[in-house]
Amino acid sequence: MRRTLGVAVVLLILLVLWLAVPLPRRGLGSDPHPATRYAEALRLVDSLGALESSAIASECRTELRTHGGPTRHVVVLLHGLTNCPAQFDSLGQIAFARGANVFIPRLPRHGFADRMSDELAHADAVELRRFTDRVLDAAQGLGDTVTLAGLSIGGTLVAWAAQERSDVDRAVLIAPMLGVEMAPGRWTPIVTRLTASIPNLFFWWDAKVKQQLPGPRHVYPRFSTRSVAATLKLGWMTREDAMRDAPGCRSLTMVTVGGDKAVDNGLCAEVVRAWRRHGVEVLTYEFPIALHLNHDIVDPEQVGGNPSITYPMLSRVIGP
Repeated sequence: MRRTLGVAVVLLILLVLWLAVPLPRRGLGSDPHPATRYAEALRLVDSLGALESSAIASECRTELRTHGGPTRHVVVLLHGLTNCPAQFDSLGQIAFARGANVFIPRLPRHGFADRMSDELAHADAVELRRFTDRVLDAAQGLGDTVTLAGLSIGGTLVAWAAQERSDVDRAVLIAPMLGVEMAPGRWTPIVTRLTASIPNLFFWWDAKVKQQLPGPRHVYPRFSTRSVAATLKLGWMTREDAMRDAPGCRSLTMVTVGGDKAVDNGLCAEVVRAWRRHGVEVLTYEFPIALHLNHDIVDPEQVGGNPSITYPMLSRVIGP
């Protein structure tokens, strides 16, 4: 009995030490190769589209709306976890009508017509980093200034890009998943390491209705622990870098949802404070908790999204 207890204590100590080891950073630094011409940008966009087989739903394919040549403003919109480019279609139309070229890429492993696809079980932080670099490389050739905006996992990618790349002129983070509400703050690297190490698990967004999830029909009804791990890893690295170094982007806006049940608003505030300590002006806005908004405040079909309330503000900060 005493020996068994001793072994258990040793294993517990080893587990704690393992969880305390800093998350690996390999492959998460930016590797920019920005397009210098409009034609080059179009080729990069086409190369992203070429990755989309017939298994991708028609409304979920990478979308590029151009005015036929480079424009003064380029707006890039990154959708949320388990959603697809259709989520940003309406906000994209607003930006396009104002004269911007608008690029709404499909995130890796999203947008499959089979909403029960297990693709998200193979999500990887390095894959997300490479995707973001490639998207921004294309955006540079589409116009003069680039605004990058994203929700949830898309917001995490925006945070990373704002920190790492100086060719992002304006970054708009909308409820970014830098941490999760159920295990906030310093629990984030622990949750990240555990979810990245254990076999992948799928969880229903709503276990009561499962596949009959109300709202947008293009949204997967479940998410994977591996996709959460990949997102949190990139988000925590961004948080660590923000503590030490000023962001490459100098125009930043953080939008949060009061009472958000999905992401850690406290960690969002921590990153904002870190950026401000470097002398960078960061605009912030939080939709009041009294509005009872969904985490997804972008998709007009989302239950609890309420675009009549959120769109005026979002379209203003996204621009142009």
